Amino acid sequence: MRVAAGAGFPKRLTLLGAATLVAAGLALASVVLTSSPRATASSFEHLYPDLQTVVPVHLNLVNAQQREYLRFSNGIANTGKGPWALRAEHDLLSPTQTTTAIQEIRTTNDYYECGTQPKQVTACYEIAAEEAVSLFEYHPTHKHWHTADVALFEVRQGSPTGPVVGENSIKVGFCLVEVYTLEGNARTKERTFWDCHGSHQGIGSGWVDQYHHATDGQEVDLTGVPDADDYYLVSTSDPGNAFLETDDGNNTAWVSFSLTSSSNGNRKVTVTGSSDCDTPALCGVGAPNR
Repeated sequence: MRVAAGAGFPKRLTLLGAATLVAAGLALASVVLTSSPRATASSFEHLYPDLQTVVPVHLNLVNAQQREYLRFSNGIANTGKGPWALRAEHDLLSPTQTTTAIQEIRTTNDYYECGTQPKQVTACYEIAAEEAVSLFEYHPTHKHWHTADVALFEVRQGSPTGPVVGENSIKVGFCLVEVYTLEGNARTKERTFWDCHGSHQGIGSGWVDQYHHATDGQEVDLTGVPDADDYYLVSTSDPGNAFLETDDGNNTAWVSFSLTSSSNGNRKVTVTGSSDCDTPALCGVGAPNR
């Protein structure tokens, strides 16, 4: 259910009910929000984020424990007017391993909520609307919190919509933070979201969250996949359309690649093309390799 505040944007809508996990599917129950007067969240679409996947970069093959993995860096950019801001229903310092992720539709990209900023700071945001959209889940390997089902990684053959190769269709969760900007220098002091342990995660307008190819989980298993020149690594942000954003149709990017073997049996991955991009940055130009 989407509920929004009326004129004046009260600082925070009051949460009366909480999402519960259903045993069959961890489904979110309805969240009841109060505001007066009530309006629909669609009234604030001009404040929504817009999620776009950066073309995957830094592809490389790794052999480990008799398995062969394709590793890569994946980026999610926010090209919308407003930040992609997610608040945990429960404090992430609590012992629970899952909690509801509530998306806040904010009036600006500023760091402080109005009424909470220091006296010397005038810029602030108000919450125009909010909705329970996903889960925060504790990731024991990364030792921080992830937002569930943020991306989908697939390896397909023949075309970006061809058959999935093996079992390489994997939904993943991310800790959403601002790593670099689409344009210009990414100065740390300008970041709004930078912590995986606090009560909020997100990506501000014009920022990108990148998971580097060396990070655990940034891989698909190519063990036993035969040599060919028509493979596609396809990455889709918000594959279930769970999050509020301006355009659900521009969330996928892909890179095509070939797999070849040398005379001694060593395999090589070679990038052969990519999906079209609105800007060089969305094609991965300038993405950090760190």
